[in-house]
Amino acid sequence: MQKSSKIPSNYKTAKKTMTVAEEAAVKYENMRVILGGNISARKSISGDFALIDLIRKGVKKSTLKSLASYLGITMETMSNLLHTSHRNIQRKGDDEYLDSLKSEKVLELAAFAHRGIDVIGSPDAFAQWLQSPLLSLGNKRPIDFLDTSFGIQMLTKILGRLEQGVFS
Repeated sequence: MQKSSKIPSNYKTAKKTMTVAEEAAVKYENMRVILGGNISARKSISGDFALIDLIRKGVKKSTLKSLASYLGITMETMSNLLHTSHRNIQRKGDDEYLDSLKSEKVLELAAFAHRGIDVIGSPDAFAQWLQSPLLSLGNKRPIDFLDTSFGIQMLTKILGRLEQGVFS
């Protein structure tokens, strides 16, 4: 699949040769952008330990809106992916924190969105891919598998095959 050049200026990935540390820094910065920029008070995501701390502290409800936008879904669908009612999400203020289980799921979805945008080429194309039935999924849409960790792992494998040029 040919990559589109419609990647927003706030979502940049360097395509030059990078060290492992530089590559990780770009990944975490891109995840921060997907989650709406300022996902925790004055802290950026700098590594796996920071992600664990963020999960334990919780992510703000406002990050859900940004993530939903990158996934091309409504807040109601986002609620379903988090296994909670839409009303429970609506009750929270934008600055209120989600519990650790929901926060972990949000970060897992953000990491998946980061990977998907890199492989597919743009946030819009990725959102469209999520809504398109795939033969490898029994003509079901990828979005229908984002509610479980195993579903996300399966979709990540499909993205890997797409990146390698293997028909999926």
